[in-house]
Amino acid sequence: MAGQFFEVVTVKPVLRDQCEITMQLFLHQVVSGPNQNQETMVPSSHPGAFGMIVINDWPIHDAPDPNATIVAHARGMHVQVDQANTTWYTSMNIEFVDDRFNGSKLQVMGTTPEKGQWAIVGGTGELAMAYGTIDHNIVRNNPGIDAIRQLDIHAFYTSPQMAEAVQGTSTTAN
Repeated sequence: MAGQFFEVVTVKPVLRDQCEITMQLFLHQVVSGPNQNQETMVPSSHPGAFGMIVINDWPIHDAPDPNATIVAHARGMHVQVDQANTTWYTSMNIEFVDDRFNGSKLQVMGTTPEKGQWAIVGGTGELAMAYGTIDHNIVRNNPGIDAIRQLDIHAFYTSPQMAEAVQGTSTTAN
């Protein structure tokens, strides 16, 4: 008989002084046409396209309109990882280009069904040490042409200014 394979222990947070952020943004994926923003780099001869690798540079807007203001880009790749079903594994950086978070990045990964959740596993710049989730859902779909995904971002991070303030108030034993 197999025993319990895990143990859950409550711990106190190691990091204090964190920021919490929520955002609602819209990712525009263009599969084909003059505004295509992804490219197949490794094609697959497998019937289900297993092993295909596609590089993406998807714009992220502040509204579901493809002509809305671009506030970030989702740059990375997605790989067809399931031999029996269509399951795309995605790894990307969301790099902000807006005034507030310009140059800051969220590192994101997970699978990409029509409706799902990605993990935020890191961040840089203003969003340093980020962690959290992104709920994503297709809100407009033109199969074979383009899709718009709503991104509901919920993250915690330690801003550089906050980290400096904490360091400035710490004491050390002599």
